[in-house]
Amino acid sequence: MTSASRKAERLHDVAAAVFVITRDDIERSGATNIPEALRLAPGVNVASLANNRWAVSVRGFNDRWGNKLLVLMDGRSIYSPLFSGVVWEDQDTLLEDIDRIEVVRGPGAAMWGANAVNGVINIITRRARDTQGDLLVAAAGSEERALLAFRHGGEAGGGHFRVWGKAFKRDQSVTADGHTGNDYWRAGRLGFRGDWSMGNDHRLMLSGQMYSSPTGDRWNLADLSSPQGVTLIDRRQGGQGGHLLGRNEWTLADGSQAALQAYVDVSSLELQDTFKEDRTTVDLDFQHRVLLGQNHDVIWGLGYRYSHDRINATGFMVAQPSSRAFTLASAFIYDDITVLPNALRLMLGLRVEDNSFTGVEPLPNVRLMWTPSDSQSLWASVARAVRTPSRGELDGEVNLSVTPPGAPGNPTPLPILTRSIPDDHQLQNETVLAYELGYRHQFSASLSADFAAFYNQYDDLRSAMLSTRQIALARAPYLIQNIIPDNSIQANTRGVEIAVDWYPLSWWRIQPSYSYLRLDASSKTGDPISVSNANKMNASDPQHQLSLRSSLSLSDKHRFDLWLRYVSELGARNSRIAIPAYTTLDLRYAWRPTRDLEVSVVGQNLLDHSHPEFVPSLLPSQQLELQRGMYVKAKWQF
Repeated sequence: MTSASRKAERLHDVAAAVFVITRDDIERSGATNIPEALRLAPGVNVASLANNRWAVSVRGFNDRWGNKLLVLMDGRSIYSPLFSGVVWEDQDTLLEDIDRIEVVRGPGAAMWGANAVNGVINIITRRARDTQGDLLVAAAGSEERALLAFRHGGEAGGGHFRVWGKAFKRDQSVTADGHTGNDYWRAGRLGFRGDWSMGNDHRLMLSGQMYSSPTGDRWNLADLSSPQGVTLIDRRQGGQGGHLLGRNEWTLADGSQAALQAYVDVSSLELQDTFKEDRTTVDLDFQHRVLLGQNHDVIWGLGYRYSHDRINATGFMVAQPSSRAFTLASAFIYDDITVLPNALRLMLGLRVEDNSFTGVEPLPNVRLMWTPSDSQSLWASVARAVRTPSRGELDGEVNLSVTPPGAPGNPTPLPILTRSIPDDHQLQNETVLAYELGYRHQFSASLSADFAAFYNQYDDLRSAMLSTRQIALARAPYLIQNIIPDNSIQANTRGVEIAVDWYPLSWWRIQPSYSYLRLDASSKTGDPISVSNANKMNASDPQHQLSLRSSLSLSDKHRFDLWLRYVSELGARNSRIAIPAYTTLDLRYAWRPTRDLEVSVVGQNLLDHSHPEFVPSLLPSQQLELQRGMYVKAKWQF
């Protein structure tokens, strides 16, 4: 485990609520993409909006772009400054190359910076020496219509490398009345990774990737000419880009360890007839770990990021200025203090960041860990974190809705266009003060349990308020109701997360988990827009999530996996956000006729024909339902 404290340590010794999703876990779950694999972790809420879009969050405030979750891939941030979140349909890799996914629940800002408010997810790929030889993967089914992937690993320059490619096509889902959605997903990717030992304990890693990911969407677009105030229209989204990442690790003469990482990321996101964002990001990160005496394990580091965008937008959304550069400079220090050897540790962390949007922010963290025995550990923490405003929040002008004459809320004879306008850069950072308590116990070699409880206090959460109203004297006159963003919501969350890992028999593994979350958000102003946004936050996450996984390794040739999940309802049943509770069942059977070939059959969402999991927000996408699906997959290594 490396993501919680930026150093390798046993899971038993990590003073944070963490969960590691292994490569074997991903394979046996039947997941075909990263968001589906994240459902394996307790405390993570993954909701499918369509066959190509997801809402992913940790400990509350779920949305299509969960803006309080920092996601990394091999230490490279894939958090989008445009919407404050992850564009999941543009983030992927060859799943067989993932070594593990480390999920840290709770603030990670002291180590990783702003926007690591409720958690950090780090997707870590395998070293090149572990992927030697050749791999071919093919799959086809009802929802996963077609998938082809290859990988070749070899030796070069005294080290190891791999090159890989992946292409797939995913089917469209359905609406509640059974009509086909416009949520197709086709993507292609090429990537490489190389690892070399340079002598004198120097290790160099280089990796890169390029992709194209066209997807479909269907919008309920605000329309002044429509009697209903909205028109249903198909949209095409195009995502493409690439990155190059390098990391050098070495040991100094005094025995201390250092690492320098740099990456360049270029991306383009285009929504048909709406907007196009071109972005280039350059990031540098340095850290140094040194032991001071017998009791202090110190890590310190420096970071710098430069990101430049150009946005061309018309109609639904306009951004002014059309081009902006963003810089982020940071420094951090973390001291792991041994108070009592093998029993009590105190961890003090502080990161200071200076960003172009909101200036300087201190991000402190204090943790205490008690290990009364080799099989038990108890930890507690207090942390502060912030979320910086996004480019869209600061500079976007968005047409949100049209209220026709005579409709509720519009007693006038003219339609009302409600639009969000920039706030002249008065938005502040969202803040959280988070308290956590956790306990782990390895009861025996075959049974372990992990428990975490938390209470978080949020302030200055992003909302909006009513502003000026004006008349537009067009060919058909209409009223314009402006709203401007503000920081008028406060909230608190509380919850518990429990995960158990049990081997009742050497060939049978059972993994139950349970998560409880209570979110209470309220407006500090009483403005109707602010009150409505607070109600949406309260309806964004289920209170209860249960998961039960059963893995049977019947022999070297036969494996059978079962995954049962329950998610409680979202929102009130009479509200627009209401989503009924649902239960899903996934089954997987894998047969290995030879050592190098595996054939598997996977059934997903087997308990109903289709069900909704979330209500789209931010972008006015049509609500769709996730269908029952089945696919067959063959994997050949040689």
